[in-house]
Amino acid sequence: MTKILIAGLSMGLLLSAGTAPAGEHDVDFDAGAIRAHVTFLADDLLEGRGSGTRGYDIAARYVASWFANLGLEPAGDGDSYFQAFTTVEEVLVPGSASVSVRKEGRTRRLESPGHYMIGGSYVDADNDVTAPLTFVGFGVRAPEMGYDDLAGLDLDGHVVLMFAGAPAHFPHDIRAYYSSGEVKYRTLADLGVVGAIVVRTREMAEKYSWEDIVRNYAFSGMRWVSPQGEVQGVYPGFEFAVAMSPAGLEALLADEKVSADTLYDVAESGSTGSRALGVEVQVERRSTQTLGSTSNVAAILPGTDPDLRHQFVVITAHLDHIGVGPETDGDGIYNGAYDNATGVAIMLEVARALARADARPARSVLFLAVGAEEKGLLGSDYFADYPTVPMKDIVANVNLDMPLFLYPLADVVAFGAEHSSLESHVEQAAHRAGLKLSPDPMPEEVLFVRSDQYPFVRKGVPAVFFVPGFQSSDPTVDAGRIFTSFLQTHYHKPSDDLSLPVDGPSVEAFTLANYYLIRSIADADERPTWNEGNFFGDKFGGDTPAEETR
Repeated sequence: MTKILIAGLSMGLLLSAGTAPAGEHDVDFDAGAIRAHVTFLADDLLEGRGSGTRGYDIAARYVASWFANLGLEPAGDGDSYFQAFTTVEEVLVPGSASVSVRKEGRTRRLESPGHYMIGGSYVDADNDVTAPLTFVGFGVRAPEMGYDDLAGLDLDGHVVLMFAGAPAHFPHDIRAYYSSGEVKYRTLADLGVVGAIVVRTREMAEKYSWEDIVRNYAFSGMRWVSPQGEVQGVYPGFEFAVAMSPAGLEALLADEKVSADTLYDVAESGSTGSRALGVEVQVERRSTQTLGSTSNVAAILPGTDPDLRHQFVVITAHLDHIGVGPETDGDGIYNGAYDNATGVAIMLEVARALARADARPARSVLFLAVGAEEKGLLGSDYFADYPTVPMKDIVANVNLDMPLFLYPLADVVAFGAEHSSLESHVEQAAHRAGLKLSPDPMPEEVLFVRSDQYPFVRKGVPAVFFVPGFQSSDPTVDAGRIFTSFLQTHYHKPSDDLSLPVDGPSVEAFTLANYYLIRSIADADERPTWNEGNFFGDKFGGDTPAEETR
């Protein structure tokens, strides 16, 4: 799971557990078999499955071998299970970065890592930008909300100072969309902005420490490169984005009439508050770029209905983790046992059950283990732009990312199900597996746009991000506290490894719910549809999913 920011959970927000339906299940899952997959994928031998590394390639071959063993058809390049794509990795030349503030002939240099962090460029060897600085609130232009941080500003040749996220008063789906860096940077680049300094709100800073931000920058960034040689996520003229700490914001504004507290208050009030700051900033850095490659692993279980088999339900789970990095207690291998070896393992076992079923699904099911999710959803994004089956024939996406089984499970959550007719499929699947379907307990975290389902959503495909819930069937267990503790202690750290506890019955129940969900979608008479008036459906859906790239 990439860059997730989650607050402590209030169990009062959650619904009570459901009861198991009567009767026998028509399929059973063995937590031991799922654990066996995780044991291999999260072994130190694979060195954290970093994108473009030998460890990741071993994991990819493991998944492909299981697809082949199940008799699934290759769905990668040609007759292969692998969809390879070119990547470019940036590395900041050590000691080359500099961020300075200039006013009335005086220059103050900010310090890294205390004040800011910056990565390398994906395209430029050298950057040296001096430009006026303008505060632009959240940097959001949202006509649906009558809100525009950029109205009336001449930003051509400027650097902008802005908050991450979007105004809290936006409905959650609209807030999710406009929180996207991709949406913001493209809009700013079109206005001639040359760079951005990004600060987190007070609320964000409380949830995710600056030390965690600094740790993330220990890992180089990556983008995919199109067959035409274009680097994804790079906007002409927009040269850099700097992450700034609260201390950095204080230092940036040290000689200004406007204080950091004033800007934080603007963000919390939901007003734009955009203004020129009367200073210039200079940002310098040198970078190297390395071309490489990684791959998605894709396979198809053909459907049995002659009229529906050309349609596909796509199941995604990211195979990569973040590799080798800064050590904690002498351990520098970031194994990613839960994130996301467990999601891949569940996908493999669901594939086995569907392939061995007496009656296979009516629609075809495409299993997609995606690469480079931890680098910014690269594998799913590349597949969405260069699908190996027609995008118009993909009816739904079900995504698995970091399912946690740290306590006896009572419920499931399907992020994004409320946007489409998939919600009814999820409700039925959860009930059949003896689990309760709970609403999103943290909608302010906009998780629907932050994992591998979102590139499919942008192509108009209804999708759900399916996870174990935050309730325990044991009333003495505080599941919310346990979940939050994992995020604070183990998420994106070497300790997300095979030593963590696993509740076997919960693994089996959740896997069963996934099986029923996929069967329900694949066997339905009608393909899923966006709900009338839904923001994502209106923005991306149209009459049929888009076939063209962004």
